[in-house]
Amino acid sequence: MYCRNCGKELPGTTQFCMGCGARPHSGKAYCAGCGEPTTPLTEICVKCGSRATAKAAGEGDDWMPVVAGVLGLIISIPGLIIGLAFAALGWLVPPGVGWLTMLLGSPLIVLAIIGIVGSIFALRRRIWGFALAGAICAFIIALPWIVPAIILGIPAIVFTVIGKSRFQ
Repeated sequence: MYCRNCGKELPGTTQFCMGCGARPHSGKAYCAGCGEPTTPLTEICVKCGSRATAKAAGEGDDWMPVVAGVLGLIISIPGLIIGLAFAALGWLVPPGVGWLTMLLGSPLIVLAIIGIVGSIFALRRRIWGFALAGAICAFIIALPWIVPAIILGIPAIVFTVIGKSRFQ
């Protein structure tokens, strides 16, 4: 395989070219099959016959961690607001009931913060374990409302797990 950006021969299936630092299939100046110079309009290499527009294995599924992060944020931010509202409500209601609302709000705040931080890790495709923890916390936040848990929480977990190879 050859780097499409600089034309350098690459050993095996590598994530980045050691010659130019680009992803091997990100350029359009050289054929990935033989290293022959090409133009941006080249679809098939005239020297070796390989497709110039072929993608590397696993390339193109970068959207999964991003979608997981967005779904986690959609759940976690309202969860944080609701948790803060419960905690604040504890100071406003009569003393016999106030401790109960604070007790409900505190874990919700913690789960929401973990969900937000994990979602940011997923958006940046960094530290897969934190991203997965954030997706799970977002799912737990959405459990009282079953439809958001199914529509948003489960896909956030699934996309984080399936997109594991895209994390650094």
